[in-house]
Amino acid sequence: MANVIIKSSERQARTNKVVRDFGHNSSTASRQAREYAECIAQRSHEVIKKAEGLKR
Repeated sequence: MANVIIKSSERQARTNKVVRDFGHNSSTASRQAREYAECIAQRSHEVIKKAEGLKR
């Protein structure tokens, strides 16, 4: 059985922003480019949330 990640609209928006930041069209980007962007977006989001927690 394959693991499936159902992405929220917020997570999808973060991924699309990273795809555009790297110069690709978010609707025509290759599967590999989208996967890389998703990893970057998710990891960045985790780091930002952790940093916000440390500020308090």
